[in-house]
Amino acid sequence: MNRIKTFLLLGLVTALLVAFGARLGSGWLLASVAAAFALNLGAYFWSHKLVLRLQGAQELPERDAPWLHREVADLAARAGIPKPKVYLIPDDAPNAFATGRNPEHGVVAFTEGLLRTLPRRELRGVIAHELSHILNRDILVATVAAGLAGAVSLLANVVQWGALFGGASQEEEGGTHPFAGLLFALLAPIGASLIQFAISRSREFMADEGAAALTQDPEGLALALQRLERGQEFEAAGPTAQPATASLMIASPFRGTGLLSWFSTHPPVEARVARLLSLTPFRHRAA
Repeated sequence: MNRIKTFLLLGLVTALLVAFGARLGSGWLLASVAAAFALNLGAYFWSHKLVLRLQGAQELPERDAPWLHREVADLAARAGIPKPKVYLIPDDAPNAFATGRNPEHGVVAFTEGLLRTLPRRELRGVIAHELSHILNRDILVATVAAGLAGAVSLLANVVQWGALFGGASQEEEGGTHPFAGLLFALLAPIGASLIQFAISRSREFMADEGAAALTQDPEGLALALQRLERGQEFEAAGPTAQPATASLMIASPFRGTGLLSWFSTHPPVEARVARLLSLTPFRHRAA
């Protein structure tokens, strides 16, 4: 269902893009798509290096944490992907993320706080979650979603500037309400962003389910998510608490409720835990 939801959401943002193209012409549509994807193509190939640098992450030699490398190697073998590189982030807040444009260039990074506080069973669930992101090529999906949303924003800017410099009068002559195009241009980028965030939340659910399949222990990841959420409340903000990279983390360092949750890149932890516990024969409440 999460895969179907992702495809439907990508189709919806594509429909927004086509609607703009129908309004402005194929030339503007092709130019905006090319520009947006050119920008995101660079991010697709080199963002992992930038992200690791922003986090201050350093590659963790196998001799320094052989047990961690064994866990990563075992779960990667179960997933049928090459063992990713392992990085350590100097941050007391418990968190982790995966990056890399494909399984052959995969990277998993863990904070010092996560390795210090999580029991081995829960850590295994976190590792499996990050490997599922790599297996599902979520960096590629996120790049496509960002490219489509970026193209919508570029076309919206064209419409807005056109309205400022005489576009509204031309629309009026054609029988269209002069402010209809401007209103669409203002609302469409917001809609595209909401769709992009919804895709991100859908992929988080997919990674949780993938982790449960890899470890055969959904409750282990559920316990880890609850512990990570509690840890975020008590630790001071570190390198992982950056808006530019928060979407990559297994637990978002930023929370929103009500309407703000629509702009969240992560589903509520309560919803993730409930889904995970529905997959396991253990019915007692996760502590």
